[in-house]
Amino acid sequence: MAAEADVFVSYSRDDADRVLELAAKLRAAGVSLWIDQSGIDAASQWSEQIVNALESAKVLLLMVTQSAVHSHNVAKEVVLVSERKGHILPVHLEPTVIPPTLRYQLAGIQHVEYFKGGDSEVNLKSILRSLERIGVAFAPPQETKAAATAADPDARANVRPLAPVERGALAVMPFDNISPDKETDYFSDGLTEELTARLSSVGEIELVSRWATKQMKERKHDVHAIGSELGARYIVGGSVRRFQDSVRITVQLVDVETNRQLWGNTYKGKLDDIFDIQEQVAQQIVEALKLKLSFSEKVSLTKRNTVNAQAYDLYLRGQDYLLRMTKRSVEYAIQLFEKAIELDPRYAAAYAACSTAYGQRYQYFARQEKYRIRAQELSFKALMYDSNLPEAYTAMGLSYFVWGKLEEAATSSRKAVELAPEDFVAHWTLGRIHFTNGEFAEAYPLFRRVIELKPTFFTAYMDLAMTCDGLGRRDEARAARERVLELLPNYLLQNPDDSRARTVHAVALAAEINRKDEALREGDKALEISPDDPLILYNCACLYARLGESQRAIEALRQGISNGYADYGWMRNDPDLASLRDNPDFIGLTRGA
Repeated sequence: MAAEADVFVSYSRDDADRVLELAAKLRAAGVSLWIDQSGIDAASQWSEQIVNALESAKVLLLMVTQSAVHSHNVAKEVVLVSERKGHILPVHLEPTVIPPTLRYQLAGIQHVEYFKGGDSEVNLKSILRSLERIGVAFAPPQETKAAATAADPDARANVRPLAPVERGALAVMPFDNISPDKETDYFSDGLTEELTARLSSVGEIELVSRWATKQMKERKHDVHAIGSELGARYIVGGSVRRFQDSVRITVQLVDVETNRQLWGNTYKGKLDDIFDIQEQVAQQIVEALKLKLSFSEKVSLTKRNTVNAQAYDLYLRGQDYLLRMTKRSVEYAIQLFEKAIELDPRYAAAYAACSTAYGQRYQYFARQEKYRIRAQELSFKALMYDSNLPEAYTAMGLSYFVWGKLEEAATSSRKAVELAPEDFVAHWTLGRIHFTNGEFAEAYPLFRRVIELKPTFFTAYMDLAMTCDGLGRRDEARAARERVLELLPNYLLQNPDDSRARTVHAVALAAEINRKDEALREGDKALEISPDDPLILYNCACLYARLGESQRAIEALRQGISNGYADYGWMRNDPDLASLRDNPDFIGLTRGA
């Protein structure tokens, strides 16, 4: 049940930034507000909480915009209050034409034009006077904490909770990207992960895995449903709007059990202000939860991997490309990371990411000595600038792996897991090391852990399927491939040019009865997109081998090796190539490993 409040705020999710900023000011003035933030979103679906809050409120504060007046949920809220002859106070956030669906309910009602005059304090007082006339009483203003950025010194944090804060798990939900350019998803995702990483350094915070929260990004739930599914008492969420060099970030902290916003703030500034904003958000969440920090936790909370905002932006963009694992995406990621290093020669995380990219380039796409040499150099530099950086040990693990130093690779990867138990790449690398050695029993729990950490990482399902094949776990192997067949169709609709995903889909289809033609079509599409990509050629060899087309498989394998595919240990143990084990051409191709 939602806590009772005098004022119910009705708004459209498209206006969340403006509305939450105004709500914070009203709360600071002593107004008792109820604002729905289902899934840190506007009212995406109605619930009993919303109806109860509407019925108990003295007034519906209607935030009027073009988006709001065409929102079905806003219309339902207005109609429900109008039918019981409740008070409605429309606050126009922009010039808006009221459509016929709301014109009757709002006819003759006094409204406040909050957008007029440019003086927000005068407009705020108009809203407060109107609420007072309706009968809303104001509590004495509560203590607020300044949370100004260099670019916006007037920004104010919302009030702290009145009641003692109880302990419970905290989930940082993926920030919504409401930027005009949707290609900036990498930026909002990066901010979410950065905040999660900062909060993870606080021992008193029980943090829900960022991979668990990330898989809920596209799902619409109220906060109780999210909290129940994730086992979280508190939820942090918000939105990011970026236009060129300007950023606007709105963040809220909600208590799931009471549906009370414990803290919220909107930050406006330039890209250069992003590090100040990140620090303030983390510190204010800790303060809202009334936690005491040790000296080392205070240091970790304010740690900056770089002080160059442009380098940071390039790093985030590069990470987005790196995980796509195609030849072109990895090459582009390297360019971005190297530019970030050029801008900040002490940026340890950029060195680590660039090392990983070069390792992948050597392993999958171009077997040139200079690439694995570069991978090793960069991993050493990453550790030189930050000896406690988990990503640096992950990169070093892959670096040793491509040199064939499997014992050293395993040691580095284990260190990465020790420092960052949720580093799925470290677990994945360690699993692949064991698989390469034919140690399927050791690889099995590692691939399971990768899937647990990042359920949408379809590559891990195929790795698990092949591991289960090696262990004779046929049912598990089938289930893993079926999961790939569930994940990939929708992914490929959104990413039709991802040739690697198409080959993974093709190999999964090849294991199904009566789906040979579909599998071959997917393989053909992948080769059409990336005809010379070594990894695509290798995966097509796996596809043809599974379908019993041995000669075609050998030819694709020969081309893949010729173009740079070099993971011979994986090749020898890959169950997809089992039908070629006794083939003289296959034996000859793998003899030089």
